[in-house]
Amino acid sequence: MNKEKQTVKRRIFISNTRMVLVTLSLFLFVNMFVVNLYEITYKNSMNDSSELADNTEQIRNILTDWNPSPKEEAINNLATKLNRYGFSIYVEIDSEVIYSNADFPVSELINEIGDNLETDGKVHIYVQDYMTVLTQYDMNEKMKVFVIAGEYHEFWSQKNRLTTMLILLLIDGIFCIGALLIISQIFTKRLIEHITNPLDALSEGAKRMKEGNFSEPVKYKGDIEFEYVCDAFNEMQEHITEANAEKESYEKVRIEMVAGISHDLRTPLTAIRGTIKGLKDGVATTPESREKFLDTAYRRTIEMDRLLERLFYFSKLETGNMPLFFEKTEWSEYLEAYVKRYELLIENEFIKIKIKDVKKGLFSNVDREQMKRILDNILENSKKYAETDKLEIIINIFEEHAYVVLEISDNGCGVSEDKIPHIFEQFFRGDESRNIKEGNGLGLYIVKYLVDAMGGSVDAENSNGLTIRIRLPILDE
Repeated sequence: MNKEKQTVKRRIFISNTRMVLVTLSLFLFVNMFVVNLYEITYKNSMNDSSELADNTEQIRNILTDWNPSPKEEAINNLATKLNRYGFSIYVEIDSEVIYSNADFPVSELINEIGDNLETDGKVHIYVQDYMTVLTQYDMNEKMKVFVIAGEYHEFWSQKNRLTTMLILLLIDGIFCIGALLIISQIFTKRLIEHITNPLDALSEGAKRMKEGNFSEPVKYKGDIEFEYVCDAFNEMQEHITEANAEKESYEKVRIEMVAGISHDLRTPLTAIRGTIKGLKDGVATTPESREKFLDTAYRRTIEMDRLLERLFYFSKLETGNMPLFFEKTEWSEYLEAYVKRYELLIENEFIKIKIKDVKKGLFSNVDREQMKRILDNILENSKKYAETDKLEIIINIFEEHAYVVLEISDNGCGVSEDKIPHIFEQFFRGDESRNIKEGNGLGLYIVKYLVDAMGGSVDAENSNGLTIRIRLPILDE
């Protein structure tokens, strides 16, 4: 059987009500105990302090000498004698009153005596709050005789004051209970509102998010703890919004990349197919023309291989399967060796690479192979997008604070200012027309990824062409 779940409002209400009821119950119990103790103490003190009425002994003797008789004449004679001493008489037979000359309700006074009343036929004296009572019980006639002296109003004024006090205490207790319950409910309601208002706001926010609305934040100002929770919720909502936007952007560029890769693969494949078809159709009739056709096909296969290699490399980066092997590297030697190797690859192209005055003795901890890939990608980017017949690339390296700064500058057309902040993003291409420039938007993204992995940073600016600046920590000799 599933236990019914309780809301926070109900739980707070029940908990607060229990607390109030327990407190009030304890309050009433203590008051009742105190009042009862006071009543007993008061009665004992009254009994102890009360004195016998005058002539009590004479009245005892009269009752002792009197022969109890239910006859009216006998009782009248006794009443006359007692009246001389200021005493009243009250007579019962089988609990039925047959005579009384008292001017107050004697039965209530008798009830005060209660179980203390003796029935052995002798005369007994009782003192009850300013009243003196003499009693005699006749077994044969089943007759009770009460002879009373004292100030009735004194007796009842004391009793009434006690009764009044008890009633007032009861009324006061009831009023206190009611007032406490009302006040408790008021504060409970305010407490519930303080707690549930932010919870309701968060619930509404979650409902909006479920419906796809991530733009409206949770608005709450109040208790600082709930403000923290609502602010955290809003931050989470912002992160989700940014993640969704990034996901949409990524999906868009992914689609563009797939289309671009298809184009980049189609171009060399078309060229290779055309070359092979030309050879089959006998278009190349001389050894020189056939050699030219084959060279064209070979270059296209190299382009395809580079594209597939870059895509494979990008996949390894994204899955974290690209380990780095750091080595202590002296920059002047490393760059000179790199430029020499690269110049052999471009000896038939109109490209000039120059190393500016390089400070010797600058060391960094880098992965040499991945550093070569970084430089290859930057130079490849300049070759594609510089838009100049005679490309000049200048490499400069210097020390800045605790970093080695590596600058690679070209004399090309640069990049429009609004696109410079985005050139290191994956799949970004500065030129929107793939029919003009071939590329996949991964080269500079890989550069940034590797530089970050080596503990450095990279940025770009226009300065008579495009300048890419890499900063890497200096390693002490």
